[in-house]
Amino acid sequence: MSAVSPAALFGAMKVRAVCFDYGGTLDGHGTHWLPHFFALYRAAGVALTFEQLRPAFDYATQRGYADPDMPRRGLQHLVECHVRWQVEVLGGDAAAVGEHVARQFVAESRAALVESRAVLTRLRRRVALGVISNFYGNLDRVLAEAGIGELLTAIVDSTRVGVSKPDPAIFAVALQQLGCTAADALYVGDSFDKDIVGARAAGWRTAWLAPTDERPCPAPDLVDVRVRRLADVEALVE
Repeated sequence: MSAVSPAALFGAMKVRAVCFDYGGTLDGHGTHWLPHFFALYRAAGVALTFEQLRPAFDYATQRGYADPDMPRRGLQHLVECHVRWQVEVLGGDAAAVGEHVARQFVAESRAALVESRAVLTRLRRRVALGVISNFYGNLDRVLAEAGIGELLTAIVDSTRVGVSKPDPAIFAVALQQLGCTAADALYVGDSFDKDIVGARAAGWRTAWLAPTDERPCPAPDLVDVRVRRLADVEALVE
């Protein structure tokens, strides 16, 4: 990972566009949905291990991808469905607090999205913006609800385009919408395996959103900049 300042590095990039992941990046301060849900279940008093939650989360995710009504669902309905599918697997105490977990998840996501919208509003004056996400076919609706869709030149939803991160092809779709080359683009995401690996394979610059040092970088050569919070991206385009 480069030791030069983020601003100096970004200036050398001549970047024209910045794209972001959605889940865990725009809506979670660097915390992916899975650990976010885990923290909420534990806060609600459910004696649950991370290993127990993972298969329930994966099951709910696949149900979401297969749901033909998902493109019409907003954030709240999406999360309510996701939690309902989780508790089909978890049962017990998790089922008893499912509605609370869904409400809290939506509230915290919306608060993070307000902060992200402020950052993107300022960035939009300098560069074109986009979101590339492995999502359920309703990414445009969720972003519109948050007031972020209107700031974007590119919105790429894996369900809509038929390809998912880390496949470089999904990043190529975004470049077509942005009207620029990979050398002109920076991708910001919290998932190293999906966001950073995929973007770098597609020829993009990369900014890894990793708020704490608890997450060591698996391959520093793939990361141009490590940012602690989304607002740090602003310093890169000053």
